[in-house]
Amino acid sequence: MKALIVEPSRMIRNVFTSLFSKNNIHSVGVETAKEALALLESGPVDFLCFSMQLSDMTGLDFYALAKERGLIGRHPSVMLTSSQEAISTTALNLGITECFSKNEPAVFEDYVNRWAGKATAKLGGTALLIEDSVSQAAYLERLLQDMGLRVSRSTSGQDALAQASQRAFDIVLVDYMLEGAMTGLNVIRQIRELAGRAGKVPILAISSFDDAARRIEMLRSGANDFVPKPVVPEEFRVRVGNLVQLRQALDYLEEQHKALYEMAMRDRLTSVYNRHFITERAQTLIQEAKASRQALGLIVLDIDHFKRINDTHGHAIGDSVLVAVAAAILEQVGEQGVVARMGGEEFMVVLPGADEFASTSLAERLRAIIEDLEPSGLLVTASFGVAQLRAEDSYETAFSRADMAMYEAKRAGRNCVFSAEGR
Repeated sequence: MKALIVEPSRMIRNVFTSLFSKNNIHSVGVETAKEALALLESGPVDFLCFSMQLSDMTGLDFYALAKERGLIGRHPSVMLTSSQEAISTTALNLGITECFSKNEPAVFEDYVNRWAGKATAKLGGTALLIEDSVSQAAYLERLLQDMGLRVSRSTSGQDALAQASQRAFDIVLVDYMLEGAMTGLNVIRQIRELAGRAGKVPILAISSFDDAARRIEMLRSGANDFVPKPVVPEEFRVRVGNLVQLRQALDYLEEQHKALYEMAMRDRLTSVYNRHFITERAQTLIQEAKASRQALGLIVLDIDHFKRINDTHGHAIGDSVLVAVAAAILEQVGEQGVVARMGGEEFMVVLPGADEFASTSLAERLRAIIEDLEPSGLLVTASFGVAQLRAEDSYETAFSRADMAMYEAKRAGRNCVFSAEGR
């Protein structure tokens, strides 16, 4: 990228050159408007910075002349002056992007830093480009790839909808006219009907028909933004960049929300789920099991004589016992079910699809494993209660039966498994 600095003071030119260099932007500094016009004639620049007071004409006259010759207009054109208030309205009406006071260099530096950060950043992510013109699709694909996006192309609405529903895109770009029966308007509407993230993907509408009614209808149907054909590359990049960055920012916030929720639903000591989560999750699993007429098992276990462990060996050893027991349960249950610490030394396992035999077998296996653990050199055992979901059960009644079965195991001498079924 290239910046042009038009400034009579060599010292100020050097300062600005250093500023652009820090942002990995190549810059050229000239003293007069004549030199600047000659450079602009030889090729465009990405950022134009000029002083209001030049030796051969004013900055306003220079900008007006460059604009008249078609040398500028797609990139930032910034004027620096010592009397910003007096000429800023005239400058902005002429088309100059921004005016900055030379007395506040930090403000200009911040503007350049922010512009360079966005202008040079590679986005990353994926784009779905829906365009039936081979030449237009190839051109737009190059622009998107230059921005760091991976591009998947489609020429018809039907194919595009299939892709949008199966893959996670960061942006969808859709032309109004497509091959086949569907228009871009239909595609936008149907994408917005997709479930989850797919239905919320940013959409940039593209059309050679730049009439207001069609543009408004595309936006009303769910497009986030619109660019007319032929696209102006600089405008296209900015609009795409804004939408992709917004999508990725929302994804990040959603991930943070999930992480915070996960932290809130985990027991801090053992890292298994806590009572709040298992209460919520078990109710959902019970509803699903009833709807599909599938079995569901509950195991409640309580470490035997845990108070004695704490009183005799201290809470640090007690904590190590809880951590070891939780890890052993997690290892055995794996993806079969959900493990939670209900509080104190009590744990629960919910097992979707597990009948009485499977639930009781797992409980017996866990009992034997815990007996063999010997965390911190201690002999540790646990008592287990097992219950199966019945048609009339709520979460509370199913848990209550498993919990009562566990207390029966305690009364029977501990370190054993009792089932609530048939009782």
